[in-house]
Amino acid sequence: MNVVNAQIAYLLHKRAYRETSSILEVLTKDYGRLSLMARGARGARSKVAGNLMLFTPLVISWQGKGELPYIKSIERADLKAPVLKIKSLLSAMYINELLRYLVHKDDVHEDVFEHYHRCLYRLEEGNKLEITLREFEIKLLEMLGFGLNLSSEADTGEDFQLGEVYSYFLEHGAVKSSGQQGASVPKISGACLLALTNNHFQAISDNSEHLLELKQLMRFVISHHLGHKKLKSREMFRPVVNG
Repeated sequence: MNVVNAQIAYLLHKRAYRETSSILEVLTKDYGRLSLMARGARGARSKVAGNLMLFTPLVISWQGKGELPYIKSIERADLKAPVLKIKSLLSAMYINELLRYLVHKDDVHEDVFEHYHRCLYRLEEGNKLEITLREFEIKLLEMLGFGLNLSSEADTGEDFQLGEVYSYFLEHGAVKSSGQQGASVPKISGACLLALTNNHFQAISDNSEHLLELKQLMRFVISHHLGHKKLKSREMFRPVVNG
């Protein structure tokens, strides 16, 4: 029987299983995303229920083979959890959904774990939420092999120009806009693309037009990778913050 001890992890989602148990989706540093069964976690005498906290660094141990090993122990790590309120909390719920839908189970991505960990503590600050989410999305796609083609104009290889407007085509990249391109294709300015190319996220955050362009681009790209999956967090987000 396989046994894994003292693995640092975050709980992404939990759901009821049978009468008193729960199935946990967790993101671990060394084993990627996986599902674990917490036996009796919903029972009156459960010893683990109080530690099944979202957005909280955890230390878990599990054992068993197959698709659903079971939790041996779970406790909070010796690290202060980020304090997330309202907009920050909804933002964290959104990135949890992205990880659940985009990261394949059992694929080890230590860089994804670290990226998620850092993002939670940035969200705690409560400001610059939109650019924090956009940066998370862009780098997550890169880590998963779905990176945007933003190095240069896709058709010519030329550098982006400040005065130009570009259209972004999936699996191709940004090309100079023309009247023949449909309204569904996202448009993004050369200035915003140059900032992205140079990782100048702060400059984008300081420009409301660039921030909107980037939001529309990332929603277009992520919707493609999600396929028919719908993000529940977006529905909750809408009345509260433009995320």
